[in-house]
Amino acid sequence: MIRLMQASDLNAVSRIENLVQTHPWTLSQFQDSIQSYQSTVLEMHGQVVGFCILQPVLDEANLLLMAVDPQQQGKGYGYQLLAESIQFLKNNPIQIFLEVRESNLAAIALYEKSDFHQIDLRKNYYPNKEGGREHAIIMVKTCTEDFSQLFKL
Repeated sequence: MIRLMQASDLNAVSRIENLVQTHPWTLSQFQDSIQSYQSTVLEMHGQVVGFCILQPVLDEANLLLMAVDPQQQGKGYGYQLLAESIQFLKNNPIQIFLEVRESNLAAIALYEKSDFHQIDLRKNYYPNKEGGREHAIIMVKTCTEDFSQLFKL
């Protein structure tokens, strides 16, 4: 089940974030996201196993952060989470933007499957574990139809 994030989800969301990110968001940032953005979670059998944070801006949206618990990855949950989270957006965006580490090939494949494509490269954007920097791929999805048809839900 995909639903809006609640304060009671913050520890689970933070745990997932710390498992998958080299520079994770803080608990405080997740608290703020509940009020400031559209934050959703994927709940299975009473446990939060993924989350998606989208920032609606006028007639667009930015995908700020998304993750699925590593034990649940590769099962199509990320695709479902992204598709349904986009459907929750009340501003009916014309375009949705995101940035992703160029080394995150699984995420790039998920975004491409969801009809995002690369439009630019932000050089040396993300810090990495070794102290260096990594490029960010900027991607966009143009929304011209009903989302339920785009994602075949």
